[in-house]
Amino acid sequence: MLQLFAKLNPTQKACLALVLILPAPLIGVTSSFYLPPIRNFYSHEIEIGKVIWAVAKIWIFLFPVAWLLCVERGGISWSPTNKRGIIAGLLWSIPVAIIIFVTYWLFKGSLIDPDAKASIDELGITTPAKFLIFASAMSLGNSLMEEYVWRWFVFSKFKYLFGIWPAIILSAFFFTVHHIVIVWNFGSLWMVFLSATCLFAGAIIWGCLYNKYNSIWPGWICHVAADTAIMWVTWWIITGT
Repeated sequence: MLQLFAKLNPTQKACLALVLILPAPLIGVTSSFYLPPIRNFYSHEIEIGKVIWAVAKIWIFLFPVAWLLCVERGGISWSPTNKRGIIAGLLWSIPVAIIIFVTYWLFKGSLIDPDAKASIDELGITTPAKFLIFASAMSLGNSLMEEYVWRWFVFSKFKYLFGIWPAIILSAFFFTVHHIVIVWNFGSLWMVFLSATCLFAGAIIWGCLYNKYNSIWPGWICHVAADTAIMWVTWWIITGT
C-alpha cells in the first residue's frame, strides 16, 4: 500500500503522512489511561488500553522510516550535526532544566495532585533500581524517538506545506497535545496548564534547533536535560521530598 502512495504528488504525500501519524500518540495514551480491561474466553483480563498504546508506539516508530523508504524513496541518515549544534543543545539544556526545577519548588504545593503518588505507584517503578531503568529509558530512548518523529518527520511535512515557523508551531502543538493527557492523570489543572506551556516552549526550542542545524541531535541533547529534570521531580514525588 505504501508503494501506491508513492504515486501521489508531494503535497498529497505530506498531508497523508501527517494524517496517518498525528492521531497515533493521542490514541495510544488515551487508550492506556481510560480503556478498561476486557476478559477473553478464559476469563483472563487483557489490558486492551495498554495493547493499543504499545501498537501506537510501534506505529510511530516504524511508520516514518517506512514512509521514507517506500513512499519518498529516500535514504536513511544518522542526522549528522557539527560542534556548534552540540554546543547549542548543551547551552539550551541549562535554562530548560533550571526552569523545570524552579517551577516545581515554587509551585509543588498546588501542582501535584494528592493521588499522584498512588498513580505513580501503580506503574511499579518506586524502587530505586526500577525507577533508574525507567528514567533512563524515558530520558535517553523516548526523547530520541520523539525528536526523530516530531522534529524530523512531522516538522519536515509541515515545513513543506506551510513554511518554517508554521511548521515549528504546529509540530510543537501536536507534540504537546498527547502529553496533556498524561499530565492530567498526575497533577492539578494548574500543573496541566504549566506543563503544557513548558512542553510547547520546549518543542519550539527543539524545532528551532532542528531547523537551524538540520539534525535531531542538538534538540535531543536539550530534550534529554528536560526529561532528566522531570524524572528527578518524579522521584521527589515518589519519595515525598
